[in-house]
Amino acid sequence: MKNGFLIFIESNTSGTGRLFVKAACDLGYRPVLLVADPQRYEFIRLDSVAYVQCDTSSQSSMVAEIAALQKEAGIAGIFSSSEYFIEVAALLASAHGLPGENPLALRNCRNKAIQRQYLQKAGLRIPRFECVNTVEDAILSLQKIPFPVVVKPTMGSGSVGVRLCYSATNVADHASALLQRKVNERGLPLPEEVLIEEYLVGPEFSVETLGQTALGITRKHVSPEPFFVELGHDFPAGLSSQIAASMVAVAQSGLCSLGLGWGPAHVEIRLTNDGPTIIEINPRLAGGFIPEIVRLALGVDVIRETVKLVAGEPVNLQPSYCEHASIRFLTPKQDGVITAIQGLEEAATMQGVVDIQAYRGVGDQVGIRNDFRDRIGHVISRAELEVNAAHLSEAARNKISFAVQAQA
Repeated sequence: MKNGFLIFIESNTSGTGRLFVKAACDLGYRPVLLVADPQRYEFIRLDSVAYVQCDTSSQSSMVAEIAALQKEAGIAGIFSSSEYFIEVAALLASAHGLPGENPLALRNCRNKAIQRQYLQKAGLRIPRFECVNTVEDAILSLQKIPFPVVVKPTMGSGSVGVRLCYSATNVADHASALLQRKVNERGLPLPEEVLIEEYLVGPEFSVETLGQTALGITRKHVSPEPFFVELGHDFPAGLSSQIAASMVAVAQSGLCSLGLGWGPAHVEIRLTNDGPTIIEINPRLAGGFIPEIVRLALGVDVIRETVKLVAGEPVNLQPSYCEHASIRFLTPKQDGVITAIQGLEEAATMQGVVDIQAYRGVGDQVGIRNDFRDRIGHVISRAELEVNAAHLSEAARNKISFAVQAQA
């Protein structure tokens, strides 16, 4: 067992948080979570994960808990797999002289309006945008940005609050709803501002990076407009070498303009008629199990390598092979209670299907929120060609059904 605790500040809820803890154990560290509510993470109970319950909205509270852990066994690293806690994790790591991203760069990147200012100053192609604090200013922004427009929070994750609007009434209603939100889904305070931005036409991709290395490009499948729920991913996307190189160059230039380049990043790009255009940069590992399909496609366990980076160990991002992996998510057709789940066993027998999970069971309540929380399960497949992996994951998904009874 290596010396020291590897501290995780909260966790994401899409599955990779659990994998981070497992990777830390496998590497010989002592993972421990600092959490406000341990009931939020079922894997704490299932895997008997060590945790400390404290106020994770208070940096001073966490400083005290970390000091106690340091006296016990020392600290090997501090990190967070959650978008909402990466900045404070970097601050705490820096205070202890541990590896981590620049906290100020993270702060600038996490606010999408500030992020766009940096990208714009660097001369990178981005959507036209306006950051507004009132409904009246949201309407005025429409004089500069043509319909349809994307209206979304300046800070957030998982497509929460993101909507395509086709009229001034749509913009006013959605901007008003966003401005009335004082806290996010984690109970953390939100700035009273909204981003109005140009809607770009073109297929959506993301460039996955760790440090200065681009691991590859993910093809993204999103829900029908006016929402942007990610319903599937294919990795690596089959693109010409010229287009792929241009996407990677744009992503790396964007990270450089923000002062990022130590840790993981997930750069969302639309391939428009004018070329690759940055939608937003997320200074963290991708969600939606993208790290898992990267591992299946390339043999690179990016979660394990990120843990090594956090602990100051050398990383190895050299692919062991090159195949293709795809994930498709399962979503409910209506709000209500699950009464039956069918097709899981049949889908699991399909050659090339490597993982099937149902996040909800019979008796659980489900709902449609038009963001990542709609996802109630997934299917992952692997094949030599992207088209085959994608087809297989879609075919397996189509065999699975959730019967949902609406509640009176």
